[in-house]
Amino acid sequence: MNEQSPATIDRSGLRALWLGLGALLLTPFFAPAGVIAGVTAVVVAVKVRRKATGPTPGAVAGLVTGLAGALFSAMILAMTVVLWTELSGYQECLRTANTTIDEKACKESWLPKMEDRLNMPRGSLSEYGDLF
Repeated sequence: MNEQSPATIDRSGLRALWLGLGALLLTPFFAPAGVIAGVTAVVVAVKVRRKATGPTPGAVAGLVTGLAGALFSAMILAMTVVLWTELSGYQECLRTANTTIDEKACKESWLPKMEDRLNMPRGSLSEYGDLF
């Protein structure tokens, strides 16, 4: 009787999954790290899938989460670059504000500039409350 050895399970796909999840978790806190982890997850997942001879748990999920993390991080970085002048001016204004009235004046001064830069209708950013 000719028995074949069962296909070995390559657990390297789990590394891609953890990197992809790390990319998603890092994105809100430090977007460049999210991009790096996301791209790394995609590279690891693709390499694992190409050399796979058997099941690779986590490789596809790592690919998807890595792509999502890299995409979200890249979008955040792009928005930061586009709004750099407005965001830094707004932060400087808030840093020098001593009262809540001063903070409100900062919002009223800088949020319309951000809306103009993004071609948004007036007052659309103020709907988000304390986010800004």
